[in-house]
Amino acid sequence: MRASVRRSVQALFDGADMVTMLAGAVSGAVAGYTYYPAARDSALRLPATGAAALGGAMLFTTATDALLAPLRRRFAQVEVAEMRAVTQIRAAEARGVAVPGGLSEALDQAAAAAKDDAAHRAAQAAYRIDLSNVLLSNPGRWRGYTNGEATFYLAPGTVLHYSREENERGTPEHRYTLLTADDPTPVPVTNVRDIFDDLTIRASKSEALDAVAPSTV
Repeated sequence: MRASVRRSVQALFDGADMVTMLAGAVSGAVAGYTYYPAARDSALRLPATGAAALGGAMLFTTATDALLAPLRRRFAQVEVAEMRAVTQIRAAEARGVAVPGGLSEALDQAAAAAKDDAAHRAAQAAYRIDLSNVLLSNPGRWRGYTNGEATFYLAPGTVLHYSREENERGTPEHRYTLLTADDPTPVPVTNVRDIFDDLTIRASKSEALDAVAPSTV
């Protein structure tokens, strides 16, 4: 809601309150003055008229407030929602996240957020296979993708792959598998020791090849 519209709506509410109060006061004054008992002291006629005017203003104001209450609540809700939106935008700008200027820019931001989210989820769930909280729990070492998967570079030709799936009961399951350049078959990892064993075997093979290589020259 624009500021001009907001001011106009508020002015209408204020105007309605003023008109209602005046109408109630005039109606009360007229009624009090007209129907003041003639048998009573005439000196009390004006004070009674004033009291009637005050009562009429209060009566009209109460009735109008009851009628306009839904509109006032709706207006207040819109204002609160707009204030929250402005606060969120300013908070995003303070964090260095610019408000997107179009759909393409919004898509780029969402893609970056999805990748970062996947990396953090992979690191956060890594305690299932690595309780040391040293190696796999660092989100900076993970590379996330927009499909929710992530990879962790372990060594040349070897990466740890993360994916999240739901079983038939709807419970999320976090899966970690080893992917290597020389074998396309994913190897399930349930403990960081599995990674250690695989890298140990690869290191032994590499040392053996390095030892054999000179004799073949």
